[in-house]
Amino acid sequence: MYRLSKPSRSAAHAFTMIELMVVVILMGIVAVTVMPAMDNVRLMREGAARDDVMRLLELARARAMAVGSPNGLSINLESSSFTLVHITGSGEIETVIDPLTYQSRTLSLPVTYPGVTINSMLNGDGEAGSGIVWFDFEANPHTRDLNGGFVALNDEDVRIELSSDETVVVHAFTGVVELR
Repeated sequence: MYRLSKPSRSAAHAFTMIELMVVVILMGIVAVTVMPAMDNVRLMREGAARDDVMRLLELARARAMAVGSPNGLSINLESSSFTLVHITGSGEIETVIDPLTYQSRTLSLPVTYPGVTINSMLNGDGEAGSGIVWFDFEANPHTRDLNGGFVALNDEDVRIELSSDETVVVHAFTGVVELR
């Protein structure tokens, strides 16, 4: 009589080469299907950041027309953040406070949209770097000094380049905000 021997204890718990190959193939299939989804998430995050920047610029422009006094968007390149500001009755630059939250209207791109930053900004006076994009009661973009005093209407477009290689433009003279 032929007697079957029991597999050893270690062999009973091991994986066969075929089982390992099936697992590796399945992991490859999952990785290939997840990569496009991850790219879509990145693209959606970049698009939402761009849209928020454009909305804040349009909000500053609309506030200036609505209240009849200069309003602007302060842009900090180091922190990649945007803060709504306005000129007070005494002529000082002050942060706009949200009436619902009692907090400043600030957008930090790296906090809200991880991986998205501001690459550069060129203000309407030709100066590069951090600054404030101002709008007057007629929605005209202009520049002001550090004390809030009027300097001149912008004779160049404001250009804000994001890390997504998209550029938000505020047109000189009209204040129209668009994507380039």
